[in-house]
Amino acid sequence: MEGSAGIKIPFTEHLGVQLIESTKEHALVSLKKRPELLNSWGATHGGVIMTMLDLVMSWAVRGHYGVAGGVLTVDLSVGFMKGSFGDKVTAEGRVLHGGKSTAFCEAEARDDGGALLAKAIGTFKLLSDKEKKSG
Repeated sequence: MEGSAGIKIPFTEHLGVQLIESTKEHALVSLKKRPELLNSWGATHGGVIMTMLDLVMSWAVRGHYGVAGGVLTVDLSVGFMKGSFGDKVTAEGRVLHGGKSTAFCEAEARDDGGALLAKAIGTFKLLSDKEKKSG
């Protein structure tokens, strides 16, 4: 997946997650249903949805701070409400509070009918140039 900032994330690219929008206010991603992304009962796998929530919050942080990369997930908590049997999952994330180097975020995943699938809260750290290189 490559966003407007030219960031390449091989894992989410492999899943097929598409960045729809990333602004100062929020970020939005989308994923079309594929057989290899389903669980044993035919719903989109929870790990895929969790990845989307993590990703959309990191994009929300990039948009909020106007940075191209260097966002690290510190903490992530996800609650699942229902399974996704539709053709598409979308996730929207926003920064609730942004400090100097830490951002507190929330995100929601919904099916193509708008039903709430999962909700997440997360803490993200902006990495300095030095930290980006040393990992």
